[in-house]
Amino acid sequence: MPVSGTTPRKRLTREESRAQTRATLIAVGRRHFLRYGLGGAVAEKIAEDAGYSRGALYSNFDGKEDLFVAVIHEEQARHLNVFRSLLNEEPSGKKRLKKMRDAIADLMTDHDWIVFRAEFEVGALRSERIRQSFVELHRQQLRDGSELIKDLLRSPEVTSRLKPEDFITVIINLAHGLAVTQRILGTELSQKNTRSLIQSLFDHLISSA
Repeated sequence: MPVSGTTPRKRLTREESRAQTRATLIAVGRRHFLRYGLGGAVAEKIAEDAGYSRGALYSNFDGKEDLFVAVIHEEQARHLNVFRSLLNEEPSGKKRLKKMRDAIADLMTDHDWIVFRAEFEVGALRSERIRQSFVELHRQQLRDGSELIKDLLRSPEVTSRLKPEDFITVIINLAHGLAVTQRILGTELSQKNTRSLIQSLFDHLISSA
């Protein structure tokens, strides 16, 4: 008679286990940083809520600040994948431009990203280590964003008033500043109006025939 039972779970390699631990700590850290901020979050509590020891966190990250930067890395990678997918799925230059404009407006008015970006900026002003990480990630964001804009500009329908690098610099920083102000002002400047202003800025800098 055959013996019934569950299929034994595959044993993870050391690399797989480490990657799983890091992913869990980043996911839990993300929630803590959103709720408590970089200053208020506690490394030991993050590890505990993730189901790991304090040592597990410090064996994967140099500390709370390093974990926060890892969260930002993951956020930026996810956003980049969304933008790339939008461009790959749409052959029309005019429609690609509109989808990119709307996606940027959505991102810049997203509550979580506003908080993360603002926390990152404040941290960079207070910590040289975080400032260096901010500079590195900002440069990467400019490189990635410039490639996306260059892709858009390959269509003869699309023209830009600025070089791709300058366009990304303007749209990231002005749109983020506007979004942060909206969050502070509340009803005095609605999220809908903020999104519309970001779209108008985008249309002013790059357009389709």
